[in-house]
Amino acid sequence: MSAAEDELSAARAALKMRLAESGEPEPGEAPRRRLTFERAASITPTAPEWLWRGWILRRALNLWTGRQGSGKTTLAAHVIATRTTGRPLPGEHDPVEPTVCAILSLEEPADRLVARLTAAGADLERVLVLGDVEDVDDQGRAFRRCWQLPLDITVLGEVVREHGVGLVAVDGLGFSILGDSHNYSVVGQALSALAGEAERTGAAILGLVHPPKGASDPVTAAIGSTAWTAIPRVAAVLGADPHDETGETRVIRVAKSNYRMPLQGVAFRLRNDATYEVGVAAGLCGSDVAAEDITAAPSTSEERGERAEARVLLRELLASGPVDAAEVAKALPEVSRSTLKRARADLGVLSEPRRDATGKVVGWTLRLPESRGSSQGSKPGVQMSPWSSGASGHHQEFYNTSSPEAHERESEPLAPHEEPPW
Repeated sequence: MSAAEDELSAARAALKMRLAESGEPEPGEAPRRRLTFERAASITPTAPEWLWRGWILRRALNLWTGRQGSGKTTLAAHVIATRTTGRPLPGEHDPVEPTVCAILSLEEPADRLVARLTAAGADLERVLVLGDVEDVDDQGRAFRRCWQLPLDITVLGEVVREHGVGLVAVDGLGFSILGDSHNYSVVGQALSALAGEAERTGAAILGLVHPPKGASDPVTAAIGSTAWTAIPRVAAVLGADPHDETGETRVIRVAKSNYRMPLQGVAFRLRNDATYEVGVAAGLCGSDVAAEDITAAPSTSEERGERAEARVLLRELLASGPVDAAEVAKALPEVSRSTLKRARADLGVLSEPRRDATGKVVGWTLRLPESRGSSQGSKPGVQMSPWSSGASGHHQEFYNTSSPEAHERESEPLAPHEEPPW
């Protein structure tokens, strides 16, 4: 083979490789299905861009899951207020550049959204309240309908680009899904379209959803399909603080993240704005409440009453000294294991294994602590500096998560074979 033929063969091989990488057919070849690819060396890695470090990622879909009354919309309004005015959020020490935000609610009318934003102290000139979609039917007649996924992803992107929106909050995201919101394929297509639009526009998209009844897994506690938490880059859960008997404190904690997770959650109190009669997030501070405890916390006054009664009974049983765990369970047959476990955590009951001559664990002894610390639950008062927020003059607080106290880790759990019975 001559040198010219060698060069021609090499050129053909190089062209074939380029076509294979681009997914284009060879000259004279009919188009066909093929899987495209890129060499890793040609892809530039990028660092994450945060709207709120550790909590809300730019160019991505983020998800907050919580029951009705968990404070999702109230906290989202607070985040929008801080981003439109440049005020810092927990973990931030300095003011930030104000950002144009948008909110689309499939649960509340526009006037209630604006009431929430006003009470939270948002710059309303920097907030877009998104509404219905104007569409045309098959006969060319104009009509209006609710925003739907994945059908209306393009019209959302147009608004984001035109107005330079940095954060889009969608309240009631589950209601926008066309089809079965429990179906992985249906949900996956809708959320993938939403995540793709976030990446293309550079905006952070925050979806607010309700968990299915009985959900206790913080990673899959959204609607019921794992697609809800597989596609978002950051997923967090909200709920009542299980350590607060007043029921006023809420906690948010990241349950799943493609990046380094915050060492703590954030607790906040729900305060009522007397003028607009809406909730306001106040007193933001660090919290050590685990995501699992948030999703498992009692949601009704009846459940909270059962837990309080269980605490009284358990305290009485252990008042005279250590008691075998099996005997405690027998003495309280009317109390469910889950309620007993929460009551035990509330009281800080200590468990110690009983072993036989060979060292094998044959039972557990429970006892009340000699003195209880205050390390569990939320940490109001740690590195806090106040600020005023909103026309109503609500007093907010800032928690410095870079302080030494903010980096305290939760106690390591016992190995599975050494877990107490409840």
